[in-house]
Amino acid sequence: MKDMGHDFKAPRQDDKKQWTKAEFLYNNGFTYHSCGCNGPGYRPAKLSEVEEFISRNKTFKSAGENLFQKLSIKIKGP
Repeated sequence: MKDMGHDFKAPRQDDKKQWTKAEFLYNNGFTYHSCGCNGPGYRPAKLSEVEEFISRNKTFKSAGENLFQKLSIKIKGP
C-alpha cells in the first residue's frame, strides 16, 4: 500500500492500465497530495500520456541524475 494522497481516486480494481499509470506516477515521485484547495495539479488521464508527463515535469535530485535522464532520452530516440 502506498500513500497516494488525499486527492487520489482509486480506479476500478480490474482497470490494469489505470493502476499501472498510478504506479508509474508514484515511482517517479508524483502523488495526489495537496492542501485541499486546488488539488494536486494536472495528472495524466491515460497511461499513454504518462511518459511524456514525467519527462516534462520531473525534477532531478542531482546533476548525475539529470545527465542520466538526458542520455536515456537520446538512447531511446524519437
